Amino acid sequence: MSLSLRFSSAGNRLLPGIQALSRCKTSPRSVTTDLSGQTERPAGDLKTIQDLPGHGLLQGFYWYFLKGYHEKTHELQIVQKKMFGPIWKSKFGPLTVVNMASSDLIEQVLRQEGKYPVRSFMPHWREYRELRGHAYGPLCEYGQKWNHLRSMLNPKMLKPKEVSKYSPAVNEVVTDFVEKVKWLRENHGGGVMVNDVSNELYKFAFEAICTILFETRMGCMEEQIPEETQKFIDAVFEMFSHSVILLFFPKAMWPYLHYWKKFVAAWDYLFYITEKLVNKKITAMQESVAMGNVVEGEYLTHLLNNTRMSLIDIYGSLAEVLLAAVDTTSNTTSWILYTLAREPAIQQQLYEEVSSVCPGDQIPTADDFVNMPLLKAVIKETLRPSSTCATMLSLRKIAISLSPKASGQTAGFESAALARGRRSIIPSPPSLSASAHVPAWGNGWRSWKCTA
Repeated sequence: MSLSLRFSSAGNRLLPGIQALSRCKTSPRSVTTDLSGQTERPAGDLKTIQDLPGHGLLQGFYWYFLKGYHEKTHELQIVQKKMFGPIWKSKFGPLTVVNMASSDLIEQVLRQEGKYPVRSFMPHWREYRELRGHAYGPLCEYGQKWNHLRSMLNPKMLKPKEVSKYSPAVNEVVTDFVEKVKWLRENHGGGVMVNDVSNELYKFAFEAICTILFETRMGCMEEQIPEETQKFIDAVFEMFSHSVILLFFPKAMWPYLHYWKKFVAAWDYLFYITEKLVNKKITAMQESVAMGNVVEGEYLTHLLNNTRMSLIDIYGSLAEVLLAAVDTTSNTTSWILYTLAREPAIQQQLYEEVSSVCPGDQIPTADDFVNMPLLKAVIKETLRPSSTCATMLSLRKIAISLSPKASGQTAGFESAALARGRRSIIPSPPSLSASAHVPAWGNGWRSWKCTA
């Protein structure tokens, strides 16, 4: 069966750069800068954060809630870039963020991260862990402790040779997901439609990452989803939505806000699931040892047997890794499907490439992706304008050398605003036509048609 994705009113916006990415390797651009530590600039030659344009806390509240941009922050990036230029400041509760929508500025900042980069300061996440006595994970920890955690978590998660070992287990999840899509289309979509794709992709991502992290299946691909699995997915949405809101209020007010209570309840459930899965694996390992068997396994087995991580550190780290993996995997896949649905010509090229490497019902392996350059290009090009969550890092000891210059507390990389200014380098296929104008950003990815 061939699976074709179609947006109900396809626009003519093309994926810029896909063909270029698929046929060449990118090399780092050479940027002249005086911030490498080799050249010292007079202190008076640098502007401070007070010199930057932007908005304060009350103006931010106006834009996010009264103007409704808290649910479409990627559009706010584009609006504010037009208002303030490629660099501006914004205030979120205790955070002062220096927003950058220039690749040159972003490159200069990233080149100065050092051995221990400091990501976004999240006081509410840390406050919850202190409240409940949980350990900080890789998203909340800083400095040498962060580096120690990453040194324990990374080898089995980021090395290509190690990651390739997970492909058989992930392929089982993917196969079940394809069958689930067929079932949803036939039973709930009139034979053509899959509704609420975001929710289904959250289930798929949760199943896949649990298979890797905890070496167990969660039943997300079944017709009747387990109740606690759906509650976990709901908790992820709840936690993220209230996480943004809480930053606008001082810490002293948090205990009196219903947003905080819901935020805490959501995290409680996320940790409950994590601890339950880890403890289940520990019990299985103990039973295996008692029977005289050799304990074998992948990620969690490795953490429990071959690292110096305490059990509380494993709980804290896996809760955050699980959360991040589910959110990023599902959102990335959503945007890929949405974008391909609007680009039938590129969708067809991708289908032909994958079919040529894995004809018929052949299941791809990790080695097959080397022969799928267009697939890699589609993923990269989709992420370029669609990574709507700003990346944050400390700017306490960083100065930007391009005009306007600034030093501040936190940097935000505004990928949507950065990508919006790029021109498509792919010629429009003559067969592509639009029956109605489709905004560049919207909710069309929630439903897509499949034709066999």
